[in-house]
Amino acid sequence: MAALALGLLVGLAAAAHADPADWPRAFDTASGAFIIYEPQPEALDGDVLSGRAAFSLQRSGSAEPSFGVLWFTEHIQIDRDSSTVAARAFDVTKVRLPGITPAEAERYETQVESEAARWDLTESLEQLQAGLASAEKERASVADLDHTPPRIIFSPRRAILVLYDGAPVVEPIPGSRLERVANTPYAVVHDPTRRAYFLSGADLWYQAKDPLGPWHVILGPPDEVRAVVPPDTSAADRTVGPPPQVLTATEPTELIATDGPPVYAPLVDDELLYVTNTESDVVREVSTQAIYVLLAGRWYRATTLDGPWTFVRGDQLPPSFARVPPGSPKANILASVAGTDQADDAVADAEIPQTSAIRREATGFQVDYDGPPQFEPIAGTRMEYAVNTDAEVILADGRYYACEQGVWYVADDPNGPWRVSEVRPVRVDDIPPSCPVYDVRYVYIYDVTPDVVWDGYLPGYLGCYPYHGTIVYGTGYRYRPWRGRHHYYPRPCTWGMMPRYNPWLSRWSFGFSFGSGFLKVGSLWHPGALPRGPHGPPRWFGPGGFHRPLLAADRSMLRNRRPNPLPARPLGERTPMNLYRRPANLPVMARAVERLTRPPVARPAPAPVPNDVFAGKDGKVYRREPRGWKVNQGRSWVPASLPVTPPEIPVRGTPDPGTVRSWPPGPRPVRPQPTPSAPAREPHRGPAFRPPPPTISPAPGDLEREYRGRTRANGHVPETPVRFPIPGGGKDPKRGGS
Repeated sequence: MAALALGLLVGLAAAAHADPADWPRAFDTASGAFIIYEPQPEALDGDVLSGRAAFSLQRSGSAEPSFGVLWFTEHIQIDRDSSTVAARAFDVTKVRLPGITPAEAERYETQVESEAARWDLTESLEQLQAGLASAEKERASVADLDHTPPRIIFSPRRAILVLYDGAPVVEPIPGSRLERVANTPYAVVHDPTRRAYFLSGADLWYQAKDPLGPWHVILGPPDEVRAVVPPDTSAADRTVGPPPQVLTATEPTELIATDGPPVYAPLVDDELLYVTNTESDVVREVSTQAIYVLLAGRWYRATTLDGPWTFVRGDQLPPSFARVPPGSPKANILASVAGTDQADDAVADAEIPQTSAIRREATGFQVDYDGPPQFEPIAGTRMEYAVNTDAEVILADGRYYACEQGVWYVADDPNGPWRVSEVRPVRVDDIPPSCPVYDVRYVYIYDVTPDVVWDGYLPGYLGCYPYHGTIVYGTGYRYRPWRGRHHYYPRPCTWGMMPRYNPWLSRWSFGFSFGSGFLKVGSLWHPGALPRGPHGPPRWFGPGGFHRPLLAADRSMLRNRRPNPLPARPLGERTPMNLYRRPANLPVMARAVERLTRPPVARPAPAPVPNDVFAGKDGKVYRREPRGWKVNQGRSWVPASLPVTPPEIPVRGTPDPGTVRSWPPGPRPVRPQPTPSAPAREPHRGPAFRPPPPTISPAPGDLEREYRGRTRANGHVPETPVRFPIPGGGKDPKRGGS
């Protein structure tokens, strides 16, 4: 059934520009005429996709078709740059069709395989994402993240934040008499002769006597200062209006700047207001006057702008948050409200890996240390990690493993030589979020052939984690950097760079409260950095760097709204979505012909029937009609007796532990780990009301959500939710009746 694998897989991956009529697909066999309807994914575990699909078979001599369900699993390869999905292996695990024998089932599988082998089936991954978002599954959530609120500064004027990791640390710039402040990602240059510090910001320059300020605008720096700061390649907006004030901090801090006093406007009827004159997300609940701010995907609540702030999970927000209009100026916050389509999409993105074939014989990777290699224990494990390098090196079971740009390497000595690894460290999934190399847990090895190793990474490697129905950025921990004799090595940080998620681009980006790319940061500023071969710039922003790769292709056309102008690079200049496509990894990647080969194929004609048939988890076949759902009973369709949407009922602040699983999936449950500082406890708000589903009542197996996922992926999202009458004349409990 390997050929059928491709058919089922890329049915999940119909491109946004593809004709939705590609499904269902029809073909004739000696047994009769088959129609296979669009497959429905159930789960993605690593690179193994499982799902089901409805199909019909009209046997020769029969006037009516019979409907059945098949289940499958397959290994897939995903390329986010080209938005394509390809299958490498496939297995049909079960077929259900009324009245057939095992021998008949096997014969039908063979006939389908023979036909599907001729299909051209390489397409986009858009419906894979939409299908996973709508699949009924337990909620994935990373355990032991730190949600302690950072220091939150409100400024009533345009301002930018320069964050230092502790007291400013100055080190020489090689080949220059100038110095740089090492423990900040921003371009802060010290001129010892003038006893002055200079800060580069777009078309403005600032000067101060102390790196902590106060900073004031100058016409320009000395030529030698300008020479060590590279030209601005971040496509930053030029300054319009008064120059922004520069604020500084030495602890985890976020800045929310408004252009004048906060100006509120209605967001959801008379229930929610939002601040219009800021790039940040600030919402006020009218009934309680509580203020909510969204930072790094986390909600914090206070009664005044001065705090104190309390963390609020995305599944414990007031119900009105789920009713933010998708076309409103704050539609982006829906991705951080559990239960919305946007949040489901974001969580589904966090479960889809980027995969690539890596040449086994690839060489050239090296690790540079600031002195002899030094290792420290990883709390709660028997592993150790290297501290005096900006590479991620782990000592496990007597061997050294390095993870760089989504590829695992192994060596018998910390200095190498390094080779592409065929395995991960056995206990790598035990690394706690409190460890700075936690992100390597999300890099996997899926398969090994004589020529290539199939590596892949989840968005968790880039700092994006599912959390109780939403996603958050960063672990929240403040990691201790390395300050050695010659170099300063930072660690990934959560706070200080205004990380924001754009649901239309499925991308985290960084801002500074004033505007996009205002300061020289990240890959633009690391003078004198140790040459590291394939390594990138300092790791303030994790493996993804400052210019973040997208988690999925642009879905603006699928969301009924153009992308929100968040602080991100222009689309024409963005960094590749796929880390494996970055220049550092090109020498180790296998050529396309090595990654996937198959015989010449052709696209079949779509069946001339609507794509409205679904496979239920119960093995029954359902059809979505304008007036409701029907279930197939042999050769007829009858109204399905489906439950209605229950009334809003109070739910506990802490869900049943049995309904939440740790993330990422590993061979063992995540154990509690010692942490440097106690993370914030999740608050208990008491009874809260869960937002009602945005659609009609669910069918068995949550088919209504799958229907919405299918239509949403094809760009046909219903503007107004539809509520069907209950089959059999039942009463809606929200309207009374028994």
